[in-house]
Formats: sequence, C-alpha cells, structure tokens
Amino acid sequence: MLVEAGDGTAAQVRVKGDRKHPLSRGYLCPKGKASADMTFSPKRVLHPLAREGARGAGRWRQVTWDEALDDIAARLNAIIAEHGARAVAVQSLPPKDYFAYDLFLDAIGSPTFFKHDSHQCFTPQLIADVLTYGNLLTYPAFTELKGTDLAVLWGINLAETNASKHQRVRDARRSGARTLVVDPRPTQAAREASLWLRVRPGTDAALALGIVNAMIANGWYDREFVARWTLGFEALAERAAHYSPERVESITWVPARDIVEAARLVGTAKRPALYTFIGATMGGNSIATMRLMGFIPALAGHIDREGANGFLPPTGVRMPSYYGGDASLGHGRKFDEMLSADKFPLLAGPQALTAPYPHPRQVIDAMLTGKPHPVRALWTSCNPMVGLEDTYTTMRALKALDLLVVSELFETPTARLADYVLPITTHLESNAISEYSGLNMICARVRALEPRGEAREEGWAVIEVAKRMGYADRLPVKSYEELLDYRLEPLGMRFAQFAAQGVFVRPNQPEKFASGKLRRDGKPGFNTPSGKIELVSGTLAAHGYDPLPDFVEPPMSPYSTPELAREYPLVLISGTRSLEFYSTLGIEVPRLLKRRPYPTLEMSPETAARFGLKAGEWAEISAPTTEHTIVRRVAILDGMHPGVVNAEGLWYMPGEEDLIAATLAVGANVLTPLRDDVDPVIGGSIARCILCRVRPGKPPTFPV
Repeated sequence: MLVEAGDGTAAQVRVKGDRKHPLSRGYLCPKGKASADMTFSPKRVLHPLAREGARGAGRWRQVTWDEALDDIAARLNAIIAEHGARAVAVQSLPPKDYFAYDLFLDAIGSPTFFKHDSHQCFTPQLIADVLTYGNLLTYPAFTELKGTDLAVLWGINLAETNASKHQRVRDARRSGARTLVVDPRPTQAAREASLWLRVRPGTDAALALGIVNAMIANGWYDREFVARWTLGFEALAERAAHYSPERVESITWVPARDIVEAARLVGTAKRPALYTFIGATMGGNSIATMRLMGFIPALAGHIDREGANGFLPPTGVRMPSYYGGDASLGHGRKFDEMLSADKFPLLAGPQALTAPYPHPRQVIDAMLTGKPHPVRALWTSCNPMVGLEDTYTTMRALKALDLLVVSELFETPTARLADYVLPITTHLESNAISEYSGLNMICARVRALEPRGEAREEGWAVIEVAKRMGYADRLPVKSYEELLDYRLEPLGMRFAQFAAQGVFVRPNQPEKFASGKLRRDGKPGFNTPSGKIELVSGTLAAHGYDPLPDFVEPPMSPYSTPELAREYPLVLISGTRSLEFYSTLGIEVPRLLKRRPYPTLEMSPETAARFGLKAGEWAEISAPTTEHTIVRRVAILDGMHPGVVNAEGLWYMPGEEDLIAATLAVGANVLTPLRDDVDPVIGGSIARCILCRVRPGKPPTFPV
C-alpha cells in the first residue's frame, strides 16, 4: 500500500493500493483499508503492562520497558537454570517477526519453537511437496497466472484469505482460463467456477484417487513425462484402480460424472495448475492427502512451465525457519531434545524434512505434566487461547506456566492470561522485510508513522531480552536495525537501500529440473533422493510408513462412527476465516467488526428447517469431543450440503470485560480436539471434519 501520512494524525492518514506492486497491483482488502483504524485504535496496548492478581483477571500495572525486559530476562534465566533451555518456548507466525525468535532460540539453545499450526497448515503442505517433488509446488506461489488455461483451487479460499491472488485468478478467467474448485462450501470461487466439486470434509484423498483413476483409465495423462520423470507410477495406478468414480462418489458425495469431468479437464488442459492450502490439511491423514493431490500435476505433465505449477527460486535473503529456514539458523539448538522428535521424526528433531517443529499436543502436555520434560515459559505474538484446538486444555496449559509473555497490538484473550503484555508497532509504524511463501520476491515495509506511545518493533524486545540474559555474544546482531541489514546481507544491500528500491525479485526460468538448475548437485531432476517425482517415497518407507498414500476415513464420521453420527448427525467444518480478520487481528476494529459483527454457523436452508433454526438466530453447537458447547449466529447458505455445517474459526466476542468467557462462549476450538494420532507422519488435525449437533440457542451473555 501507499501511505500519505500528513501530520501523522488519524485524520490525515490516507492509504491506497500500490498499482506497481507485482502481486496486489493496487488491490487492498478491508484489513488494509482499515490500517489507520487499527493503528489509531483507542484499544491498542501502548505501554508495557505487568500482571497484577490472577491470570485472566485483566488487572495490569504499567511499567517501563527496562522494568519489563529486565524481569523477563531474569525469570527466563531462572527457568533455564532449573529446567534447562528447552523449558523456554516461543511462538510466532508470519507476518510477525519470526526471524527474531529464531535467533533468540539459537542464542539460548532451546529447540522449543511452538508453532501451534505445525500439524495443520503450511508445514504439512511443505512436507508433502518435499516428499514428492523435493520443493514446494502446490502452494499458490504466483504473482499472476499468465498462460494458465485451467486453475484448480482445492481447499483454498483465496477470495477471503488471500484476495490479491483471487484478483489474479479473476484476471486469468478474463483471459479465458477455467477454474475447477474443490470445497465443501459454496465459496465465491465455487460460484464462479466452471466446475465445483462439493467434497465431503475429510475425504479429499479419496477424491484425488478418483481423479487419478479416471486420468489413467481414460489416457488423460502425459505418458512420456510420467515415464521419464516419475517413480512408482505402476504402484499408484494399481492403488487408484480401487477408487472407481462410482466408489468415490459414495465416499465423497461428489457425483461420479463430475469426478470424471474433473479428470478430463486437468488431463486435457494445455497449462493446468493446481493450488491448495489449509483446507485439506485439517481433515486427518493430511500428508497422504496432500501428496495425492500433488500427484495430479505430475500426471498432467506440466511442471515448472509458464502457467503451470512451478518452483520459484528463493530470493537469497536470510529467511525465517517457517519458510524452510536458513543455513545460519539452528546451530545453537539441540534438536535431538525437541519434543515430538521420537514420535514424528520427519516433523521434529534432527531428521525433520523441513524446519523442525514439535506437534503442539506434545508442547501443551509438557506445560501441564512436565513430561517428557517441562516447558515453563512461553513468549508468543500469537493468540493460542483462540487459535489452538481444545481451548479448555490450552487455557489450563497457559495458566500453568511460570512465565507467559505476549507481544501484541491489543489485549487479546491470550494476552489476558499473560504476565507481561508488550506493545508492538503496526505495519504503518514499522520497518520490516515482507516475504511471501514460495515466491521469488521480497518487499520493503517502510515506516510511515512514528510509533504511538511506547510501541516498538516486535523483534527489538526479543533481541533486548536475549542481550539482558547474557547472550549478546551468541547473537549475530545487536539491534533490530542490524537485524534487517543482516537478513539482506546475502543480497549485498542494507535496509536503507532496499527501502528505496521497494521490491526485489529473483529472476526465474522454466523447467529447471531438466536443465540441472533445481537439484543441489547440479544434475537434471528433482530434489528428491531418486531425482524423480516420487509417487512412491523411499523416505517414508525408510521410516516405516506406507510409501504410497491412500485414503483413510476420518476417525469421526457418518461411516467410521455410525452410532455416534446418529446422535451427532452433522459434519462440522471449523477453522475457516473471513476477509475482515487475519486470525483474530482486526476483530477489535469497529470498522471491520461492523462488516462482520458475529461469529456464524453456516448451514443449508434444509438443515435450518430440520433443526428449527432461522437466519440471524443463535444456535447451540455440541460435539462428542467435549462436554462444553458454544453458540453461533445462524447464516443460511444456499448450496451447502444438508449434512454439513461450518463454524467460522478463530473468534471471540470483543469488547467484553471477560475476554476468557468471551472466547469460551463462541470459539470453534472449544469443540475441536487437539489430537496427534490422525496422521502417522505428523500427528495431524481433524478440525474440519468432526461431528456435531445443533439446536436453538441463546445469544452469549457476560458479566458487566
């Protein structure tokens, strides 16, 4: 965005889209348009706050930065002295200052990066693509869809989660491209699609096998490409043969004719591309599911070509571990001591395929039980009280900590439980490097306004605490300003130069696998052990897993638990989000809340009539996962399957005195279980395919 700051007051600040930006081209979503509202909100935390009284009581004492940082450093050192460095955890997610937390853990020697979505977001997708292709392929890593004649959007709702890329899909459609959308919900993309496959939640793997079956049976695949560049095609064909379109229809609720048509569209397109993300990673057996979906572009034979799925080269800037990491990271951590390393060696520990992270179930258990070792401190810039499954257990774990530090813009439900809340700058007040998953591009975020109050860039406090703990000599930088320069050092520039330049894009070229510019050894092929696209994975086989993915019915469904389904007859999706909020960022801004004032429960007109509900009324939702219930406002959505409902994720009722009660009343994660037994490789999550029942309810009420 372009910002006109005027005299720096709220009335003078104007934001507009930057038409020269390679991706957004001037588009701003409602969150971007509300940047000034967010920055000048009277609800912002503008001074360091120390807790007084019980956790969650909301009683604070304003302290100086020196008081806060000195005490945090002393308490962290005491925890390390008693329990070891691994008892200190951090938690962050882009676009927060992830790299600073990486450096912090390296300095103190802790392996406990508590990435609370390591089991159901970007990491499963990255692991699946690395197993198959050696690099990320199926993430929507594009700034345009030039040349694409078919875009398959599978379990990804760009219109509400990455709207700049949704605009690029629309550009492609205007140029003649068709779209094929796989989603249980009638999203905007589904309504605009040439073909919409309304898949039953948790059955994407079966649908992928059905499409593979039809592609092979009808000859809609590139025989030459498959023979030369893939490994295990015969085994895949044999497995897919068990998934006829008719059988897959009975599993997925997608008509057999539409499954065949999807296979035809992909197999006969000249430049098809398949993009996916979170949707299919919350359905249980996510690694197998994501791998099967990733096989479809390989069969089509259009890899790393204009308009198709490709591998964009990294920019060369030092990247956070979230994106695969940097060679300079991780040397100070003992990854063999990482939680989950024994149970999920490809996710956590020294053998991890990508940057290692524990499954959050093990971190929460370690907070509560001290086993296999204690986790006694957490520094977070996220909102796990809302964002992590099994809210009541997560709350107990956060309350059990010796030290909880939250770096935030607003007093969130997680911040309400903290010992310290540290004020951070908004994007209008920060200098930063904006990176993008899978893209060959970084952008400079340049401070447009002076920080309000005592807010500081998030990374500044992290570096300061490490220094006050006595670890200055283990940090490669001494200040936040140096951190920005350090990250840019491989590009031969400093942040001041980058700020003037604005954008850096690494040049790309097509079919790098054929020219030897994809593999690290310079040989033609892919970054897999075999050098080929591994439909059958030797890495999985070596660790005792099935090397060829298959469909597994979700552990809780109308078919795996029919008796339970009679009592809880609806499949519940949770975790979806709206354009107004990123996680819960923006929920405290009246301009955004006015657009979407209540957390909804989406359902078909038939479902509403069946359970005596009407649009705008409140419904009570219960699930067999917990004795607790939540309430949601009913939203009628034509096109929803009568057996499926959707509770938009990551909600609390802002403006309430009791933010904890405001979360427990409506938060979807109250119902979703935090399990680590639904994916053999990474533990997984079933947040988008549990069972539930609904009935008329009452609006949430809270103490005044």
